[in-house]
Amino acid sequence: MSNYTMAFRNIKGSERFKQMYDANLSLWGVDYESFYVTTRFGETHLLAAGQKDAPPLILLHGFGFGATMWYANIYELSQHYRTYAIDILADFNLSVVTKPYKEKKDCADWLSDVLHALGIEQTAVCGHSAGGWQAINFSILYPEKVNKLILLAPAASFIPFHKQFFLRLFSIMIFPKKSFVIKSFCSWFVAKGNKVEPGLFEQFYLGLKHYKYTKTIVPSVFSDEEFKRINMPTLLMVGDKEVIYNYDEMLTKAQQLIPHIKNKVIQNAGHALSIEQADEVNEYIIKFLNK
Repeated sequence: MSNYTMAFRNIKGSERFKQMYDANLSLWGVDYESFYVTTRFGETHLLAAGQKDAPPLILLHGFGFGATMWYANIYELSQHYRTYAIDILADFNLSVVTKPYKEKKDCADWLSDVLHALGIEQTAVCGHSAGGWQAINFSILYPEKVNKLILLAPAASFIPFHKQFFLRLFSIMIFPKKSFVIKSFCSWFVAKGNKVEPGLFEQFYLGLKHYKYTKTIVPSVFSDEEFKRINMPTLLMVGDKEVIYNYDEMLTKAQQLIPHIKNKVIQNAGHALSIEQADEVNEYIIKFLNK
């Protein structure tokens, strides 16, 4: 039995999820390695791409979409960096929890364990949405391990979610019908006229339906005091069609709390900005990391 099956309610559900996960990986267009590392909280699945001697870049996905979500970014990023797209523990993916989190420090300790297993002392970290929250949390608690921080529409880190986010999330958990999940939740994130590969939404739906839920930490706003520990160069990008919060308020608060932060609003992009406007996002990430 493969490790990932233990993260799901039954074997059949895990197989359906894995088939779609693999189908989405076929979109990557680069050679990659798939493997696990052991941490104190569970077995963590990673996808590594790029030259092994290139500078490391950690990629942390948004809630429910797994490491496969980087399909629109991985080719460009892996030309410059040894990229590690991590399946965040206690989320819909191939990682397996053995010891549930109790507090947000556990999330940072988990990622520290991953870096230790990879032999990485310091790295750039890029996180989208809930992965952005994870990136901030890690940078606050382990600032010496992060040389550059990239935040893509970070979830509830600077200001709270809109109530609409929770209403939609709760509704799909109560009525987990495929068409409703995709229309009411997944598609809501994407600006009108933009495209996200349908297989990614299918993967989210299968995770919602078959994943064996375990205790996790819900993103919440960090304190002003915590943000004082963010001393590394930081880039924050958000789409102008963002729906999970008021992005103007978020950017204003971020500038107040992290005066050295670099902000960029991506035009015609919703919450899935790294996919919707991938070329522009890739360009800004690479330019920022190369400085």
